[in-house]
Amino acid sequence: MTCLTAQYTARYSLTTLTLSLLLASSASAQPRVLEPSLPYVVKPSDKLIRLSKEILVSTQAWNDVARYNQLKDPDLIFPGQKLDIPLRYLKSKPASGKIISAEGDVTLGGNAIAPGAAIADGSQLKTGANSSAVIELGDGSRVKLLPNSLVQVVTNRDYAMRDSSASGSTNWFSGLLRLAAGTMEAVATKNAKRATPLQVETPTSLVGVRGTEFRVAFDDPASAAARTEVVEGKVRADNPAQGAGADLPTGTGAVVKPAEREIKVVNLLPAPDLSNIPAEVLKPLGGWAMPVLDGAVAYRVQVSSDDKFDKIVRDLKVASNSADLADLANGSWFARVRGIDPAGLEGFDTVKLIAVRDGQWKVSYSSMSLVGGKTVLGWIGQQSNGQPMADGAYSALVARDEALTQVVTNSDTAVAGRGPRLDLGNLTPGVYFIRLRSKVAQGATDSEIYRFEIPANWGKSVFDLTSSLQSVR
Repeated sequence: MTCLTAQYTARYSLTTLTLSLLLASSASAQPRVLEPSLPYVVKPSDKLIRLSKEILVSTQAWNDVARYNQLKDPDLIFPGQKLDIPLRYLKSKPASGKIISAEGDVTLGGNAIAPGAAIADGSQLKTGANSSAVIELGDGSRVKLLPNSLVQVVTNRDYAMRDSSASGSTNWFSGLLRLAAGTMEAVATKNAKRATPLQVETPTSLVGVRGTEFRVAFDDPASAAARTEVVEGKVRADNPAQGAGADLPTGTGAVVKPAEREIKVVNLLPAPDLSNIPAEVLKPLGGWAMPVLDGAVAYRVQVSSDDKFDKIVRDLKVASNSADLADLANGSWFARVRGIDPAGLEGFDTVKLIAVRDGQWKVSYSSMSLVGGKTVLGWIGQQSNGQPMADGAYSALVARDEALTQVVTNSDTAVAGRGPRLDLGNLTPGVYFIRLRSKVAQGATDSEIYRFEIPANWGKSVFDLTSSLQSVR
């Protein structure tokens, strides 16, 4: 009986031991759930307690790190051993971040900001109409917010990791932006040490990059679609709702729709040709002609005071043959245009320097009469939009040359009669040039420059002239 009991006990112990080993083997074979982490190779001089104190959030975190790395003995590390340390256990600190430029209505946390203001985790920036801002993150990446955009800087942090080849530690950057509305453009610094790719999250997509130039937009809340366009480098676009994603190389883009699993990657439209597009925008109409680009159903037009487009003051989607720039201040502006395809993806840019100025009105009918020995000019004026000039005070500059430098008279003496009439004084026979000026604020104030001729028999046999003014420009 004792022998049978001993045999049973031995058999039971062996079975229990085998089962335990199998369970342990099964448990150790379970794949770990991967999460953002940084690798570290143990040096001969490393001590576990010192390593934990220097780089981990607490010494107690080491047990979790050991478990993540499936170490058989958490109290033992050896030279050459590679460890993956999850970011949540690593010490970190806020990375430097600041406002580079702010144009127009830009707020940080609801308050007006100025260049140089610091950016911290949780910072929320908003741009109003005709406004833009540029921020710089801790790794040197620059993010541009276009008009009517709302973005939150969720993460802008440096994680400390001991340098395995030298004393001290190296900072690894992690950045996450959340685009709630509008459009942003980013230039991610290349060759930066990143704990995670620079990420841009929208309500329906997640974009991750390491060194590239790209655009992300969430400007159509009705469809909940987000679009990504890659100007340079490579981007990963994911659809969290569908568990799907796609790589976007240079010159491609994709629209992420939460209800559709497929992410279709397409080539972006080429840069449009603006060589034949006028470099002047004349007010009050202020129309600027659009180019012709195969595949484009509309155009994106952006206007900035600088050639880097850090200070964008207009951001227009143009579906007609001209962009309305009538409300721009007079002066020189940088304008860039890109085509938009049927899916809504925007292509490559072309930049052109344009001048915005008041247009010149013209004379549609003119006459001259000799009254009391003085030449009196009468006319009908027409604005550049085809509407008649308003009644009011006018002046006339008369010169011998087209450049209007050899001035003969500068008159504002009105003469009674139907329509505007000015006394040009005692003009002798010859060729003259004239520019009329309206003193009524209505956009353009100056007329075109006109040529007219006083005949040799003026005041002798000829006392009236019709259609006397001839445009020279």
